Amino acid sequence: MSKIYFVAIVGSIGPISAGLFFGWASPSLPRLIADGDELPHLSVEEASWVASTLIIGSFFGAFVGMFIMNFIGRKNSMITTTVPTTIGWLMIAFATSPWELYIARFICGVSFGIIYLITPVYLGEISPAKIRGILGMICVVSMKCGTLFAYVIGPFLSIRNFSFVCMTIPVLYVITFIRFMPESPYYLMRRNDRQKAVKALVQLRGNENVSKEADIIEQVVKIDLANETGFKEILFVPGNRRAMLTVIGVSIIQQFSGAPVFLQYSETLFNQTHTNLEGKYLTIILGCVQVISMCVCMILIDYCGRRILLMISSLGMGCSTAMVGAYFYLLSIHANVDNLEWFPATGTILFMILYSVGFSSLPFTLFGELFPTNVKALAGLIFVSICNLNAFIAIKWYPTMSNSVGTHVVFWFFTILNLLGFVFIFAYVPETKGKTLEQIQEELNVQKKQVDS
Repeated sequence: MSKIYFVAIVGSIGPISAGLFFGWASPSLPRLIADGDELPHLSVEEASWVASTLIIGSFFGAFVGMFIMNFIGRKNSMITTTVPTTIGWLMIAFATSPWELYIARFICGVSFGIIYLITPVYLGEISPAKIRGILGMICVVSMKCGTLFAYVIGPFLSIRNFSFVCMTIPVLYVITFIRFMPESPYYLMRRNDRQKAVKALVQLRGNENVSKEADIIEQVVKIDLANETGFKEILFVPGNRRAMLTVIGVSIIQQFSGAPVFLQYSETLFNQTHTNLEGKYLTIILGCVQVISMCVCMILIDYCGRRILLMISSLGMGCSTAMVGAYFYLLSIHANVDNLEWFPATGTILFMILYSVGFSSLPFTLFGELFPTNVKALAGLIFVSICNLNAFIAIKWYPTMSNSVGTHVVFWFFTILNLLGFVFIFAYVPETKGKTLEQIQEELNVQKKQVDS
């Protein structure tokens, strides 16, 4: 069993790069907006584009990932992400104009989109049912570690040196992935290569007694591939339709919960408050809290289940954004907030704790679990595209809306979405704890037929 954990950890080096992409904006953009030594100098509008072009690139990366994951395999697809990652960081290091940063962040976003799509699929396909939730969480914890790393080193290095440090991650990724990682047995069965699939299972499970599991995978893949693959398959097969509505719903809640704003603009947000601690240090604390909370979620996910953690997460995020909104409302009416300096930092940290134990990772876990092999690539494209669209709107829209209607209104909008999310999860999201991928498919289709009848 220790081998599967090792493989999952190595497979999660790529998400560290994804976390660095996301975390880069928080320490870097305030320095580029300020009239300091860092180049290029940016306006607030240009900075919002630098932050959000990552998401535009991720949208295109998802399209690329959908095609290559079934063409060259999950393993080789993840290795290819190191090319745009390295190019993107080099361009950021030597950028002298806003447009160079836009292009660099777009290229990084392409890599982000491929990682975002394929890593959950890969981890879901190599994992035994009993620990699939924990292994899926390793991927997300790695992403948050990347974000924390950006928060910790970003404020204390020049942007050029920061980029050079970030370039070491794809090098490590290539070396370890080529040496230690097997291909997904589901993909190998899809290619009619049972011998290699069995070999991959032996490497993953650490023993030779995998023939029964190989037979099950082979049967499931054959059934999936016998069915037509396309939008029609997702729309008209009851289990696929319910799975798609589930992941679309949780992705909308995830991106409009306020999380992208906290992650991309945390240092700017903290600098607007009247706290005694500098924004960069509060941001580091925020990143540490997020990683610790994610580790707690790893322990709880296969004990408590997905639904209960998502419901706790959405309710807690709603309360936290209400707190932050209340503070900024008092600021907007020029009330005395000297005794409430702790309010925004506390609300933000509580938000990150509750976000991390649920919505930070579980939407990706559900995506990896709910779809059969034959539609997973197309479903992943739709899922990641919707996530990216929502994240782009939230990140690009926040500075404009904050200036026009007030920061408090924006955070109270997040509050409403989070509370509606609680209702949606309670009423619609299925539980997948401890079930094989085959059992999940059977239950999705049976439950839908019962509802329809």
